[in-house]
Formats: sequence, C-alpha cells, structure tokens
Amino acid sequence: MTGKTHQAIGLTAGTAAYLIYVTPVYGPASLAWVLVLSSLAALLPDVDQPGSKIWKILPFGKVGGELVNPFLQHRNLSHSLLGLALVAWGSHALLYLIPSYWGVNIPVVWAVFLISYASHLLADMVTVEGIPLLFPYQRMFGIPPYPLQGVRIETGGWFENLVIFPAVNLLFLVLLWMKWPVLHTLLFH
Repeated sequence: MTGKTHQAIGLTAGTAAYLIYVTPVYGPASLAWVLVLSSLAALLPDVDQPGSKIWKILPFGKVGGELVNPFLQHRNLSHSLLGLALVAWGSHALLYLIPSYWGVNIPVVWAVFLISYASHLLADMVTVEGIPLLFPYQRMFGIPPYPLQGVRIETGGWFENLVIFPAVNLLFLVLLWMKWPVLHTLLFH
C-alpha cells in the first residue's frame, strides 16, 4: 500500500478503536493525541524506506531516512511481529513521558497507536508482496494465503487508488457521523 492509504487506514482504525473505548472523562487532549499518533503510527513501519511518507513529514526526515537506510531493508523487521513488539515497548516508554496534567489517557492512546501500527502490517499483507510476519524467518505472509494469493492487490495500483483509498476515507466520514454525539461531548463539554 502507499503512504496515503496506510495513513487513511491507520487514522480510521485508530479513531474507531478510540471511539469504542471513549468515555467523556478522556477529553479533547486524548482525542488530539489519537488523531496525530494514529496517522504517524500507520506510517511508522515504512521507516525502513528513506523516501517514505513518514520521513517526508518529520522534521529532518530526509537526513533521518538516509541514516536508517543502510541498517534496514524494506519489509523486514518493521513489518513483523518482532517489530511490532519492539515498537510497543518503545512507544509505551515514550508515552509515559507525557505529563499527567496534560489530561491524556496514556493506556488508551497507546492501544490506539498499536492498532494503527498493526493496520499497516495487515494492509501490506493483502498486497502481492506480503510481509515477513515472523522475521527473522524470511517467508512472506499474505492474505489470502496460497493458493489464492493471485487476488492480492498491487501496491499503488488501480484497485488501491480507486477502491480502497476512497472507501477507507468514506468509512472515516461515516464513523465521524455515527459517533458525532460522542465527539461533540468530548470537544464541547
């Protein structure tokens, strides 16, 4: 999948997860963190590509991408369960640096972050290439598995651009519309 599709899927998955668990005590601070971090988390597995969208939106991203490039190959560690576990550990530690008086519900934001990261892995599993889910074991896993792998989609192809990307954006708008009472309470009360 392309960066824009990953970002849309991650934002939709993260926001949906947040709105399922939300209670009015979470407030707008948690919602803001959810929106920003779910977008970033959905792009994070592509940190292993110097020209990826994550590097384009981060300050000094071009330099960061070039520094990381010699150490990581695309769709290896960051596209695996081991990578997800390492990101879970690191993000948990970083999120707990947020001061409590900011009013951010860290466990919920952390769960949303991981859901958005995992959405990237799932989305890449439906592509022709698949992902090395059990890295360092190099076998590529995909959905659907052999012998039906012929129906997987091509990254950046017409199906992703004309069907998946618009459908995910529409789903996000429907989600906001369906959960508007909850969002209104969070934002304006």
